[in-house]
This record gives sequence, structure tokens and C-alpha cells, in this order.
Amino acid sequence: MKDIRRALSRLIADTGTNGYRRWYTPGLFETHVAGMLPKELRVIAPPPKKEDNYNCFIYALGLHRRHDVLRESKGFIYSAFLETLIAKGELAIARKPVVGGMILYRNPRRYGKGFAHAGVVQKDGSIVSKWSWGPLIRHAVFDVPQSYGSDIIHVGHVSPGKAYRLWKAYGEVAGRH
Repeated sequence: MKDIRRALSRLIADTGTNGYRRWYTPGLFETHVAGMLPKELRVIAPPPKKEDNYNCFIYALGLHRRHDVLRESKGFIYSAFLETLIAKGELAIARKPVVGGMILYRNPRRYGKGFAHAGVVQKDGSIVSKWSWGPLIRHAVFDVPQSYGSDIIHVGHVSPGKAYRLWKAYGEVAGRH
């Protein structure tokens, strides 16, 4: 497991002469990076074009199809938003994985108490998550870059409609501009 995590961290951080741009640019990802991913991972979707791109938190909340959210947030919802929703009881921490619920990753050494990454739990126990501005990937719980951390928290399912209402209510914390 450590070897795949180290390899993923290197792959995402340094993807050749065009650097990180190959990770998040449609066309460049498929041509130069997709074939380098470990066989344990399955690319569900390549990176979206720049104006439609978004981070893992937007995906995990089911807000990635809302163009108003993408436009207003510039594709980013920050960890502080999820932390606020948990603290206010809007998102419930689950004792075990919930199908359709979120898994949140922490890397305390790098990010303190903040979340580094989020994904959605699937029926088979795998996770689907958006890796930075790159692709949407199906993977095992810990088949993620080391930088995402090893501390995980499970959160119950939240519908995209509720997530949108929460985003509107707590938008300043979410990173709404």
C-alpha cells in the first residue's frame, strides 16, 4: 500500500516536462499520464476543461454539475466548509462507511485539523474521488497519494439539494466569492 501511495504522490507532483499541467489538462492527461496510473485505479472521467473544473469537495458534495457553484466558487470549496458543517451538526459523522456518503482524509502533519481530500463511498466499498484538478478516479480507500493522509472520517450521505442549500447558507466559509 505504501508503495502505491508514494508512486501516486510522485506521479501527481511531477508528470514530466509540462509538470502538474499534464495532470489537470484534458488531452495532456490522456496522452501523457493516464497510462502511467497503477492498475488498481480506474479513471472514471478525465479532467474537465478549465471553466468546468472543480475540486474533490465539490465532487463529494454532488455540486460538480451546478454551473452556478463552479462559477461562483471558481471550482473550489475548502476544508473549512466541511469542518463548519460537521461542527454545526449539518453533516453527521458515521461510525462506518455509508454507501453514497463521504470519506474525508486528513494529513495532520501537513494540514493540521483540516481535510486534505474527500470522496464518495460506493456499493462495493471502493471510493470515487476527484484528485485535485485532475481526473475522477475509482480506488480503494487508501490507494490515494500520501499527501492526502491516512486519518479518515466517514460522513453520512447528503443530497446535492441539501449540499447546495448549505453552500448558499455558509458560502463565505465554503470559499464563495
